[in-house]
Amino acid sequence: MLSEAGLKIIGNILIGDTPGYYSYKSGSQIVEFFNSNFGFSDRYYSGFPSRWFYTLENIKLLWNNGRFHEFLNFILSKRFVMRDNNLSEVDALDRINQIVQYLNNELSIEGHKILKRGQEYVLIAENSDLEFIGEGGFANVYKSRSSGLIVKKLKDDFKTHKGISHRFKREFQITKSLSDIEGVIKVFDFNESDYSYTMEEAELTLEKFINDYDHHESSKLTMIRQVLHIIKLVHDRNIIHRDISPNNILLFRGRLKISDFGLGKDLDMFHSHRTMRTHSLGQYYYCAPEQFMQLKEGDKRSDVYSLGSLINFIMTGDPRDSNHFLRNPVEKAKNENPNMRYSDAGHLLQGVESAIAYHQNHERIELVKAKIQNRVYDDDVENYIYDLDANALCKAIVSLPGMVSAVLSFIESDDKRAVETLQMIDNEYSNVCGRWEDYDDIGIIAYNVIYSNRTYVAQEIAARMLHDVAFVKNRFKMQRLVDDLIQRGTDPTIEEILKR
Repeated sequence: MLSEAGLKIIGNILIGDTPGYYSYKSGSQIVEFFNSNFGFSDRYYSGFPSRWFYTLENIKLLWNNGRFHEFLNFILSKRFVMRDNNLSEVDALDRINQIVQYLNNELSIEGHKILKRGQEYVLIAENSDLEFIGEGGFANVYKSRSSGLIVKKLKDDFKTHKGISHRFKREFQITKSLSDIEGVIKVFDFNESDYSYTMEEAELTLEKFINDYDHHESSKLTMIRQVLHIIKLVHDRNIIHRDISPNNILLFRGRLKISDFGLGKDLDMFHSHRTMRTHSLGQYYYCAPEQFMQLKEGDKRSDVYSLGSLINFIMTGDPRDSNHFLRNPVEKAKNENPNMRYSDAGHLLQGVESAIAYHQNHERIELVKAKIQNRVYDDDVENYIYDLDANALCKAIVSLPGMVSAVLSFIESDDKRAVETLQMIDNEYSNVCGRWEDYDDIGIIAYNVIYSNRTYVAQEIAARMLHDVAFVKNRFKMQRLVDDLIQRGTDPTIEEILKR
């Protein structure tokens, strides 16, 4: 039960002794209120008890008789508030929200709060109502037994930290502003008294869904498309998330929703607050490099980087593993230079759709092969090479005219791509080359990598391959290419690999 002080808070607001919520009521008006609405039969007379005392005693009686729920819903009803304050319907609804917020601020001292369940209000004891289910860096998460909603509450240590408490409230406000987007988690009420807010309950996180269940390629692509579409809509509002990870994407009856906009930022607003550099940087493998330097440097392209890691995780179970057919858009999304990434989630989605269409349209492969044979290098050819595993790549090199030129164009603009492609060839060409002349195409690629003075790692791999083809496989033409490189002059350690 509420203490007498708690019941008095409710009584004082009802009779107007706490101004700004209900009209002021005289003693006779209070008697008429209880007589007309709750069946009391009192008379107002000279020497009548004080207004607040009479109100408190009647509320106690209603509580003891199990009628407090009826009383609470009557004084918070739209009809009563309209009549009592002479308000329009819309203004009355706003006043009810103000009344509930005030009462919750006051009653929180006693561990009670008023919640709306369906169309009715209930008074609950928080300690017995909230079931702890987890915690983050700044907040604890509970499930409300009475409402079935999730309650996210700022930890006590941070409630007096203006920067963090402000960010926590902004998290709610940004999420609330996106409530019309189906793929954003629904939040409901923010409680100023204890810095908490309520939201809908999810079944599980995307991380758990991916790790604990097997998924076909089609379901993986559905998840990727859902997430990218949601973030596209968020980016279209000029809002960024800055903490995208599979822990912040939740499953609701087969649909994914984005949550936890704790690091979110409305790019149309200007903020002067400072951010903590030791916290709130997004989860390590999903965080764009520039956010490690300073959170404020994050923009839509930082979200794009995180989405690239997320695609890897959905496709392979590892945010670092891009060994899948969406590797091309992922590598662009995760380029360390933000200017080389997609500008936002919508453009990344277009890149992913192009890669999916290419992957699923096998008829285009023959057209691409024709382009390769005609020495044409374009996006179709690039996607084709991205889609090849090591074995298929080596087979194409030794069997498809023009493939050597295509591979050299493929690795020309990206050192990381060059190293990864050479590693794939190095690991598999011995298993693919069935004729002695097949090795010559491998040697030509290796020669051009060294000749064009690529990074040392790329040259080192190429030098091992060229030495093997020239001297172990005893290809005379490749031996002449080794001589040419040495005569032209190359790194001494590369030359040593070539000659040994």
